[in-house]
Amino acid sequence: MIRKSNNRSIFVLLFALILFPFTALAEEVTVMLPGDVPMTLVKVPAGTFLMGSPQGERGNFLDNETQHQVTLTQDYFLGKTEVTQKQWAAVMGEPMRTDCGDITVGDDFPVYCVTWNRIAGPGGFIEKLNTHLESTAFRLPTEAEWERAARAGTTTRYAHGDVLECSDECGACPAHDPKMWWCGNVDPFGPKPVGQKDANPFGLHDMHGNLWEIVNDRYGEFSTEPVTDPSGPGGSGDVVIRGGGKEAWINRSASRVSASPDDRAQNNEVGFRVAATGLEASGFEINSGLNDAWYNPATDGQGFLISVFPDRSEMFVAWFTFDVERPPEDVMAMLGDPGHRWLTAQGPYSGDTATLKIFVTKGGVFDSAEPPTSTDPDGDGTMVIEFADCTAGILNYTIPSLDLSGEIPIQRIVLDNVTLCEALHTE
Repeated sequence: MIRKSNNRSIFVLLFALILFPFTALAEEVTVMLPGDVPMTLVKVPAGTFLMGSPQGERGNFLDNETQHQVTLTQDYFLGKTEVTQKQWAAVMGEPMRTDCGDITVGDDFPVYCVTWNRIAGPGGFIEKLNTHLESTAFRLPTEAEWERAARAGTTTRYAHGDVLECSDECGACPAHDPKMWWCGNVDPFGPKPVGQKDANPFGLHDMHGNLWEIVNDRYGEFSTEPVTDPSGPGGSGDVVIRGGGKEAWINRSASRVSASPDDRAQNNEVGFRVAATGLEASGFEINSGLNDAWYNPATDGQGFLISVFPDRSEMFVAWFTFDVERPPEDVMAMLGDPGHRWLTAQGPYSGDTATLKIFVTKGGVFDSAEPPTSTDPDGDGTMVIEFADCTAGILNYTIPSLDLSGEIPIQRIVLDNVTLCEALHTE
């Protein structure tokens, strides 16, 4: 089924995008460490993404980021921030060591002066954490899990864009400044308290900048072949560290280097965050409080109007794309063409997930008297939206006839209906 929109809907959506910048509220789980010290983890949804960087990406000086498709088949949770010195002391029963170089000590600063063996080896942080929580769920993230969380549905150099207008070294950069710590806003360079910079679209802080982060994988070169749930090469060689460093280029989503699993001497800039699989968070239920204008925070020019029909347990989505200049009135553009205007999707929902048929539209200029038409009345593809809560979700789409597929984060533009949504969710 196809619905016709109009110019006013588009202008309201664009106006709201300008006036109401927004950061997602993610699905979270908080566990209590010894001494009632909290540690919060954020849910990262399963999905497929491109890991590594495209050939020629600016900043790939180490030439070790071969781009390849990765599929993660299970949702997982990842620390909202790097593990802090207070959390380390609570679990280990002793403070962080201070024998690895310049030291910044404080409860809310990330722990460093640590090694892979001290974190994930026998008697390490992970073992003691699982023992305390009577669990086997907690671990270090794999390298693929780390990069998916850092990208948060984006394909740019950073989760906040390519930022090609700024130096890749230590120069001032307004685009980076609210998002990460690096030598452009830290002098002298060193760790800063966690969570002070904006969260990424998945609700995670400091995935770019502050400290390098140790992951579970041993270091190895990437292949171009698609992989599912990769865990890295075996053996006892160097491990991978991700995400931190002094200069801007080394903080890109794809940046990766190796480190000895037990070399503490260089670890005054290396910390970690915890991952877990199989945790239970309060399940979100789709309801009519989601009816609103939404957008894709990872790019300009994409908006969504979502309508939920609880009496039929169905959802309707109109997906708009925008151009700076309107196409000629007689253009009959298709998805993927520069002048394409919109497509629609409709179908049932259950729990936090809607599974919809996509109808690719043809025509449909907004003030035209002629309505748009679908290229296939039985549907051209599939859209699956999983909502984390009343303000954020992940949209996956597949349109075989156009050879298009992908995953994008979506966020509500304005918060007027959030109170209604939350009230309906708790009924």
